[in-house]
Amino acid sequence: MAVDRLIWKIILDFLVLACVAFPILGLALWATPYRRGYDVNDMSIRLPYKNQMISVSALAGAGFAFIVCTILLVEIVRDKKGSGPGERFLSGSVMPGWVWESYRTIGVFAFGASCQQLTSDFAKYVIGRLRPHFYEVCRPFPTANSTANILGYINDYTCGGSDTAKIQEARLSFPSSHASFSMYCAVFFIFYIQVKGKWRGSKLLRHAIQYAVLIAAWFVGLSRVQDNMHHWSDVGAGFLIGATFASLVFIYVLKPKKYGLPVVWEEPPLPTNTLPRAVLSSMGSTR
Repeated sequence: MAVDRLIWKIILDFLVLACVAFPILGLALWATPYRRGYDVNDMSIRLPYKNQMISVSALAGAGFAFIVCTILLVEIVRDKKGSGPGERFLSGSVMPGWVWESYRTIGVFAFGASCQQLTSDFAKYVIGRLRPHFYEVCRPFPTANSTANILGYINDYTCGGSDTAKIQEARLSFPSSHASFSMYCAVFFIFYIQVKGKWRGSKLLRHAIQYAVLIAAWFVGLSRVQDNMHHWSDVGAGFLIGATFASLVFIYVLKPKKYGLPVVWEEPPLPTNTLPRAVLSSMGSTR
């Protein structure tokens, strides 16, 4: 009976992930972004088009590979030291505790990543903000019946550019999905290592690694501004979305306290033989 519940739980997990991931695929394949007008005096959308430094596939592959490898490594080490969860039984076979804990953690990470991606993509298509290189890609010219308002805003125009894919992408500036996903991975990693990573040596080593990962996410966001793919506010909004989802998913979905994992560790008390005699005598007098 318990085995059946475990199998159905795994099946349900994959169905939930599919339900969140399918709208992301649907937006990419069939959705059309909101067709926003442009201001003839807006110089922020007249920057040159550049090839992006970090592609979507490279970022997604590196992010997932980094988090999955980190989770597997940490759970295997914890299992070897006897601090991991107990074994599970699935279809008459014994499942090592680190396998189940890795599956659970990776599943939660993938769920949160899908949610933040859907949130970012949905905003992109609804808002339709123009990218900094919009003018070069679109080469807009007003239609015959179009007139600019007193501020120079034109709503009816036609794109003279021939690359329709780039023109559509040029309407998906806000928010930055690169910034959102990179910050999501960074914050999730920081929380995960803070809770499950134990260092008996230097205390600064763990925090130095956390800082390095945070800087990597920061660099991804900055590269989007450098490549004229996003405005700075797009990147800022992406960072906020990613950090928010990582925090909520780790605290309320993964629930580290539920599995007996301390979120805040206290320093072990000093052995009494290392304390000065004056301190020991004062401790004895207070008893």
